[in-house]
Amino acid sequence: MIKLLPKSAAYGLTPIKVSNTEIIENDMLTLTSISANIGKSNKLSEQLKKSHGMALPNKGRATGRDGARALWFGQHALLVGPKPDKKLTEFGILTDQSDAWVVLRMSGDLVEDTLMRLSPVDVRFKTFKSGDVVRTGLLHINVTLHRIGPNTIDVYGFRSMAKTLCHELTQAISTVAARD
Repeated sequence: MIKLLPKSAAYGLTPIKVSNTEIIENDMLTLTSISANIGKSNKLSEQLKKSHGMALPNKGRATGRDGARALWFGQHALLVGPKPDKKLTEFGILTDQSDAWVVLRMSGDLVEDTLMRLSPVDVRFKTFKSGDVVRTGLLHINVTLHRIGPNTIDVYGFRSMAKTLCHELTQAISTVAARD
């Protein structure tokens, strides 16, 4: 009988290090999609605050802290980090998304130039502030970017695109580094 071993989405693809910029996979996260039931958004936000210390995020923003965040994720929020409190199901629909995504943390001096090379949105650090979240494309790959601090951005991409995402980021960082 074949024994299947669990592997992370970017297993063997990270870490990537070019100059002083590094990309690592954050594969120890629980990712949960949270959608409020009709008319229950405020109650869901209140319960999220009671259970996890953060409210539902506004459009284009994140709430919480490292290890326990809620990200704006289009028509729903994405709880990143903790396993969700069951009390949240009274006011919304929760779906485990942990195996569906790859989360790459980019940090270093080349992050801004690398992402500006690949993305059609302005993610320069003077406009894309800490806590900002944007859904965009990196070349032909749909991603969500979350600025978590100085020179640090988390990139959320579909698990099925992990290899391509790592390849494109490596190529772009190498090109940016070669200019310097």
